[in-house]
Amino acid sequence: MEAEILQDMITYLGDEVGEANEPLLLILINRAIRKVCAKRYPFGYTVKEKESAVEKYRDTIFEAAVYYWAKQGADGEASHSENGISRNYQKEDDIYFDVVPMVKAF
Repeated sequence: MEAEILQDMITYLGDEVGEANEPLLLILINRAIRKVCAKRYPFGYTVKEKESAVEKYRDTIFEAAVYYWAKQGADGEASHSENGISRNYQKEDDIYFDVVPMVKAF
């Protein structure tokens, strides 16, 4: 599934990325996967649960990976103003709003 998301990102980002960027894009995709899985399964998850979460939240993972790509060089920056141009970024948590946590009964 990661390979499919990677290909979608390469297509989406177009000329902005090349083969040399693929390892970095995979890091960003895997970061997004870990975030989704941690929110979906706050008490830990199996490989099967991870695969299920990746399939269910594929679009969220894609959106988060693109968000991480766009914020390179501006990590931790809440806002930016320069020469009359202002930039504000959405909160990272807003990307994961649709991930529903699963609970386990003991």
